[in-house]
Parts: sequence; structure tokens; C-alpha cells
Amino acid sequence: MAFEAPDGDFDTEVQNLRDKGVEFQTFDMEGIEWDGDVATFGQARAVWFNDPDGNILSLGTAVM
Repeated sequence: MAFEAPDGDFDTEVQNLRDKGVEFQTFDMEGIEWDGDVATFGQARAVWFNDPDGNILSLGTAVM
């Protein structure tokens, strides 16, 4: 499942998730650059995390 936030709201939404105790995943993949646990690839940024049932979710934004 993936969700998209407007670029201007992305950092706030990521911080809101952190404040609720959400831990983001990182992984190795060609073309992704990491700034901590936030991925940048092309003109997009994203984070990945698990919901309480173990499903992997993603919040992303296109950088304009």
C-alpha cells in the first residue's frame, strides 16, 4: 500500500509518523540515495514502514 503527500507536506507527515513511534525501513537498491531513513530517487522521496499487522506501507512525494 502506498500513500502520496504533497511535497510541502511530506516532511511534516514523516515527522508525525516518527512522533507516533513509527520506525522506517531502509534497504539496498540501485538508484536510491538515503538521507537517514528517507529515500530519494529521481525526483521523488519516500519512507517505508510496517503497520501493526506487518504489512509494508509507503509514504512518498514527487519533488517538483
